Amino acid sequence: MTATTSLPILHFNDVYRVQPQKLPSSTKKVSASQFTENLHKLRNAWPDSKDAPGAKDGLVLFSGDLFSPSLESTVTRGSHMVCRCLSFWATSCSTAQVPAINIIAPDVALTGNHDFDFGYPHLTTLVQDCKFPWLLSNIIDTNTGQTPEHLHKFCVTRRSGVTIGIIGLVEEEWLQTVSSWPPNFAFQPMDQVGMELSKLLRSEPYNCDLILALTHSRLPNDITLSHQLGAKRNPDPTRHGVDMLFGGHDHMYYIGHGIDKWDGWDFSHVVLGAKGDTDTLLVKSGTDFRDLSDLTLELADAPPGSIRKKLIKSVSGRKHVTAPDWPDCPKFDTMLKSVLGEVQSSLSKPICRTLTKWDVRSEHVRTTESAIGNWMADILRHAYDDAVCVRGRTEAAGADAVLICGGTLRGDSTYGPGYITLGDVYEILPFDDPIIMLQLTGEDIWNALENGFSTWPAQEGRFPIVGGMRVRWDSRKPPNQRVLSVHLAEGLHEIDEVKCDQSRTYAVVSRQYMAEGFDGFEALKDKPFLIDDESGVVMSSIIRKFLLGTQYIQFFQQSPNIDLEHFDPRTPTILGDARQSYLDDPQSPELLPSPLLARKEIKDALRVGGSEHMSVVDIHDGQRMRTGKESRFAHLQAGSPISPERKELPIVAPMIDERLLDMGRL
Repeated sequence: MTATTSLPILHFNDVYRVQPQKLPSSTKKVSASQFTENLHKLRNAWPDSKDAPGAKDGLVLFSGDLFSPSLESTVTRGSHMVCRCLSFWATSCSTAQVPAINIIAPDVALTGNHDFDFGYPHLTTLVQDCKFPWLLSNIIDTNTGQTPEHLHKFCVTRRSGVTIGIIGLVEEEWLQTVSSWPPNFAFQPMDQVGMELSKLLRSEPYNCDLILALTHSRLPNDITLSHQLGAKRNPDPTRHGVDMLFGGHDHMYYIGHGIDKWDGWDFSHVVLGAKGDTDTLLVKSGTDFRDLSDLTLELADAPPGSIRKKLIKSVSGRKHVTAPDWPDCPKFDTMLKSVLGEVQSSLSKPICRTLTKWDVRSEHVRTTESAIGNWMADILRHAYDDAVCVRGRTEAAGADAVLICGGTLRGDSTYGPGYITLGDVYEILPFDDPIIMLQLTGEDIWNALENGFSTWPAQEGRFPIVGGMRVRWDSRKPPNQRVLSVHLAEGLHEIDEVKCDQSRTYAVVSRQYMAEGFDGFEALKDKPFLIDDESGVVMSSIIRKFLLGTQYIQFFQQSPNIDLEHFDPRTPTILGDARQSYLDDPQSPELLPSPLLARKEIKDALRVGGSEHMSVVDIHDGQRMRTGKESRFAHLQAGSPISPERKELPIVAPMIDERLLDMGRL
């Protein structure tokens, strides 16, 4: 009988929230701390590695999406996942400081779409504070012809006496939804790169016995890739490819049909998108510290003359579902306490100054047009302008309109005039369902608006907040007959009537909550997504990106002699235009918004906020949180963040402009 080698692997993907989270349909909670303690227990049961001193004889793999989205990331911009903490390997309290993700300590990770939510420059600062490599094999920086700096094309390691090459492949589809995607980052087909790296890694000097691919793509694409690269049961050992796929992005748990045995998985279960899977070696491990895959590969030598030196003879595994009664990880809890303390400190700091009152009382935002709702809707309209799929849709780019609801805005109070803190924004926007974009007909928009007006004058959360359109309605009419007219709008000008029919479709920004039909929004349910919930960003993060981008522009507008390299080639032009505007009228409030924010102003702020290092203006010192050291931009941050001499904070002035006019109350 041919001798076999056992290779244990733990796999997880798409994790966001470090705080305890409530289970669906239950009052009980589970936590990342419990997940971590279980992972440690499983890994500690492995034998010590003879090939990698200090390591265990197995692999922990992560398939992308770590730094965003979550409410914590609104404050920390991902630094909560790499917060300074006691080393996992420390045997007692010490001064050793490592990123919090190193408590979990994966051996290798792949970047996912949400890891770019705060821009590539900020991502590089986060990954540099990790003690393991981050992969991005099939993306090329066209400026250098290489994998983007600080990311890796592959890594090679040795476990259980086996030389293993690990690569990371991402699908093209989600690149098209990342608004901060660098224009010089070019996609290469997953199967092409997989084959190229197989030829490279199975040859000198690497001589890999086995190649594993981490992926961040949809299930149908993973299944197709498995077939293309021979990641299946009984592959042809004389052909190049990869031996097994470990996927993320879908937030689903899935085990390929080429796997022999799996506790906690029913192979007869019909999964949407899995058609055509009869023999794939594929594992996708759920989401958000709730699921962990624990598996063992049995490896055997391939026949002489084979390209693949080792073959996977069998795979068996188990699904671990984090349970409320599991023990916590003490070191993770210590880190979490530190994170929450840093977050709480940042919440009290101002991030803008408003000249008008932010009225988010329920009696106001749930019954009539609101100034703060208008302001936020105008920003949301351009949240995904730089996404390739949106830019290619129309010449103007971006969404046609925004439709959210009054219940989105919480706090039930008034804020300002005066300084608005990060905590105020967090209080007003507490929800973590993402902002998405739908393709809707005119009839869909009318029906959604009718639903929003249907319960007036009751203070229901469904009352609409809109951007990019002007709506006339009549509260005197019966429910579901109250909408009189809908027009797309630019500023105060109506430009195109939206008819209540299916003759045209529109790109409309909304909330995932509404897209699922909640609060009566059946008109939005099961509609085509342009940006879906797994690609969307939480609303508080979008507003924060806009304010940071605005503040960054103002900072360089008034400090033209500061020499700081900008990553995006469009940024110098944006800053130059802003500087010229300031020189033309230095006494005017910088970037003071008109009743309707100018589209260019919003687009510029969001673009800069997503493509440059914001540490120069961010009131949350992420570097100090991650490493205990002061930000390298600290010397640029002159004086108080609310210094009236420098006018460092953005000035905003939300206003009512009659975009949602009730003809029954004129």
